[in-house]
Amino acid sequence: MGTTVKILGASGYSGGEVARLVAGHPCLDLAVAAADRRAGQTLAGAHPHLAGAGDLRLVGLEDALGAPGDVCFSCLPSGELGDRLTRLKAEIVIDLSDEFRAGQWLYGLTEFVRDGLRGASKVANPGCYPTAALLCLLPFARAGTITGPVIIDAISGVSGAGRRAEDHLLLSAGAGNVTAYGTTAHRHIPEIELALSSLGGLDTTVSFTPHLAPMPRGVLVTARAGLRASMDDGDALDILRSLYGDEQLIEVLEGWPATKPVAGTGRAHVSARVDARNRLLIASAAIDNLGKGAAGQALQNANVILGIEEATGLGSYGVWP
Repeated sequence: MGTTVKILGASGYSGGEVARLVAGHPCLDLAVAAADRRAGQTLAGAHPHLAGAGDLRLVGLEDALGAPGDVCFSCLPSGELGDRLTRLKAEIVIDLSDEFRAGQWLYGLTEFVRDGLRGASKVANPGCYPTAALLCLLPFARAGTITGPVIIDAISGVSGAGRRAEDHLLLSAGAGNVTAYGTTAHRHIPEIELALSSLGGLDTTVSFTPHLAPMPRGVLVTARAGLRASMDDGDALDILRSLYGDEQLIEVLEGWPATKPVAGTGRAHVSARVDARNRLLIASAAIDNLGKGAAGQALQNANVILGIEEATGLGSYGVWP
C-alpha cells in the first residue's frame, strides 16, 4: 500500500476531483472518503464517473476524522475544518477552502512556494480565481514591470459555485446566459492582493469582477496593470517564458488562452500582450477550476511535500473537441 489518503467533503465537485486524481495516482491510495449527507453510499454513487474505481463507501465526517491516513484533503466549506483539527488524524493536511489563506498556513501556489512545501504539514490551497490571476500576473510583479491598481475580469464555469441547487445554476437560467456577479468587495480580492505582495513584491489594490458562463468547468482571467516602462508583446512573452519555461504544468502561449484546452487537467495556459497606447499590460490565464484551481493543485502540492515527482498523476492533456 502506498501513502494513504482521506478526503473530507468527498461528495462535492472538488472532493470528487480529488478522488478521481488519487484513483489514477501510482503512489497514493484512497482509504477514507467522508460526506455526512451521503454516508453509506458508494463513492461511485456520488460520482458516476468513478464507477470501476473501487467499492469504497462514504462515511460520516466524525468517523473520518479519527480514521488513520497520511494525507488529508479537506474539501469542506470555509470555516468547517478549523474546529475539527484537534480530532483530525493526518500527518499532512491540505485545505481547499479559504479558511487558512490569510497567512495562517503556507499558501500553496505550487510553482512559487516549492521550498516551503518541502517538509510542510499544513497547506492552504489557493482558490481558482486567485490561481489564474496570480499565474499570469506574478511574473510581471516579480520583474518589477507593472504597477497598480490591477483590474481583473474573470469568467468561471458553474461548477465553481459548488454542488448545490440554486436558481442561477439551473440549466433554464444559465444556458445561453453570461453575467457578472458578486460585489466590488469579492472575498478573493484580499487573497490576490496578499499574494501579489508576498510572492511578487507588488503592494497594490485589486479591482475584481467575476462572471458566470454556461460551461461546466473552467476559469479564464484577463488582467490589466499599468506599465512602469515601455515594452512590447515580445518582451511580455519573454518574461513569462523566463519564469515558466521549465514548468511541466504551465504553458506559455503566443495566442490567447481558452478554457476548453485545459478542461479536466491540472495545467495552466498563460499569455500576455502590451497595450502601448494606454501603457497597460494585459495578461491572461486559463485553468480548470476543479483542476489547477482546486484538486489538481492540491495533488501537486502533496507530491512536492511527499517527495514524489511533482506532475505525477497530473500529466494528462485536455480533451479536444
